[in-house]
Amino acid sequence: MVFFSGAEIIEVAVQIERNGFSFYKTLADSLKDKDTQDLFNHLAGEEEKHIKSFQSLYESFKEYTPDVADKEEYYDYINMLASMNVFTKKEGIDEVVSRMKNKKDALDMAIRFEKDSVVFFTEIKGLVRESEKDSVENLICQEQSHLRRLLRLLKSEEQK
Repeated sequence: MVFFSGAEIIEVAVQIERNGFSFYKTLADSLKDKDTQDLFNHLAGEEEKHIKSFQSLYESFKEYTPDVADKEEYYDYINMLASMNVFTKKEGIDEVVSRMKNKKDALDMAIRFEKDSVVFFTEIKGLVRESEKDSVENLICQEQSHLRRLLRLLKSEEQK
């Protein structure tokens, strides 16, 4: 059974953001549409900011142990959430991008990434000290903003 320590939870969050950065940069570099390139470059920059934000939370998580009755079930849950994220592992980003046939495929994958991130980071919010909850909530709001922007773009793409 694999368990995450508090520090490992932050490391997973940072890795998700790093892989999101790589995904968005790879997409931006592979697209010809300037507006979509700009969007994915912007999202890559946002992921870089999120990496720094999560790294700043590392100290609070280093010695974290959950205050729950069933720690095994809790860690199973966090492990499952992390493993469900589209980009928990770096491997596969180039492969995923190479399978995308069009802009809609790219938007669908980006939407899935942002949704998975919102769910995972919402769980992280429940783990931090009260004084740090606003920082994580801000990151969640940013991910939700990215998601809304991607959904609007997908809707306009589908109407073409």
